Amino acid sequence: MDIGAKGYVLKENAVTDIVNCITEVQNDKYYISPLIADYLENRLNRKKNTSSPSINDLTKTERKILKLISQDKTSRLIAEELFVSVKTVENHRNNISKKLNLQGSHSLVKYAIQNKNLL
Repeated sequence: MDIGAKGYVLKENAVTDIVNCITEVQNDKYYISPLIADYLENRLNRKKNTSSPSINDLTKTERKILKLISQDKTSRLIAEELFVSVKTVENHRNNISKKLNLQGSHSLVKYAIQNKNLL
């Protein structure tokens, strides 16, 4: 369509699609064979569903903990600052890692530091 075409018909469906295509193009519209349109829509939806996780996927508390991690604070220090148990902080750290698809505690710290400006 970027090169000026107003219609796209698959040769497999040319007999059934050609009349519809001509009608749409005559009405100054675009036409794409339904099979191609369905394929493109499915592909677009798949990309949306597999988009990389972001900080926006985290709860307010998880973002707060991630910010404290970016400040090089340990779980113990974070727990003291937030008046919660160390186990609670560790659970949050695990949930954050799962939501962001991170493996290992070092990757969480690295992610927090790299995205410090977003917190």
